[in-house]
Amino acid sequence: MKRPARLIPDAPQGLRERPRADGTVRIWWEPSAAARKLGFTGVELDERRLTWSRREAERLNRELAAAQKSGKPRPLPSAGGRSIEALIEAYRKSRLYTELAPKTRKSYEGHFRLIIGKWGSHQTREFTKPVMRAWYETLLDSKGPSMAIAQLRAMSLLMSYAEMIGWRPEGTNPCHRLKMKTPTPRKRSASWAEVDLLVATADRIGLPSIGTAILLSLLQGQRQTDVFMARVGDFSDHLVHRGGQLVQRIQWTVTRSKRGNTGAMWLHDEVQGRVDALIDGSTDPHRRLLRDEETGADYDDDLFVRRWRKVRDAAVQADRFGRLQGLATLQFRDLRRTFGILSRSGGATKDDAADVLGNSAATNPQLADTYMPSQLDTASRAVEAIKRPVRPKKTA
Repeated sequence: MKRPARLIPDAPQGLRERPRADGTVRIWWEPSAAARKLGFTGVELDERRLTWSRREAERLNRELAAAQKSGKPRPLPSAGGRSIEALIEAYRKSRLYTELAPKTRKSYEGHFRLIIGKWGSHQTREFTKPVMRAWYETLLDSKGPSMAIAQLRAMSLLMSYAEMIGWRPEGTNPCHRLKMKTPTPRKRSASWAEVDLLVATADRIGLPSIGTAILLSLLQGQRQTDVFMARVGDFSDHLVHRGGQLVQRIQWTVTRSKRGNTGAMWLHDEVQGRVDALIDGSTDPHRRLLRDEETGADYDDDLFVRRWRKVRDAAVQADRFGRLQGLATLQFRDLRRTFGILSRSGGATKDDAADVLGNSAATNPQLADTYMPSQLDTASRAVEAIKRPVRPKKTA
């Protein structure tokens, strides 16, 4: 088979071309192993700007030749430079970063490490939309749409910050309007059989805190972090009229870590007893509701995920007849999605469900007294809409 003609004939050393499945061509400069030891890394070029791509490859070769002649590695960006690595360091020191939730910072750090590895020594002003589009397409081919979008969003955040501090002209974010492909959203939800087996397994292997966490996410619609960060003082006992009788209800007031908004709801009957046993007799409102039984420590993201996987794996092993074949793929975040499905199928409105999920809760503490009562009603309607399916009675 005849190889396609190169877009850049007589290409400079290190310039590479590779056709993509969609008919476009990836063009990049690839340093040799010896060049990498001198601090050089691969650079994405632009198939739509062939002259610029050739000149950029030639410039990199001149820079490499100078480094080889002197025997000195490529200089790292100085602390006062305006490289991507320096930009990330500046952003880390800003209030925009320090005021983020710990989980959000951790997520950003993962992307920042990859960005530094790829672009760290490049100057912030050098980046153009064609270069970012080419990088996106490379990520799309190698890592898939979700990672590609996540990386470009992290870079876009950095470029917006660069504009804010004067490192780029206003309105020049090269990551805007790249027409990125939206990944297919995850639609996995849990069945009652899966939930029952998971909770029973958690109790059986000595991790009832994970069983309670499963029910709090499933029945109260809250995120993983907000479940394991819940404190005893977030729950309060009340006597309320229900069905013509005074009954004990437990209210959960949660400040969501992702949005910073506050919501309140009654606990579902299937989880209230477990929570009541945990808060009964506690005198420290700041103590975490859930703690790891094996170490006695408060949960963080890593520890919680390890314990969740331990419970899930044990539940898979307990499913001896393989009736729950998809259980091994269930993620904890799927439980919150399941809440929305069960609540809506039980008759809750979208607005009621949104109050639980945190999409329309009041964010101003000064207005909490005004909006919390009605929000408690609407959120609780969504919680109480969740009902187990009733099996029809057999007729004689």
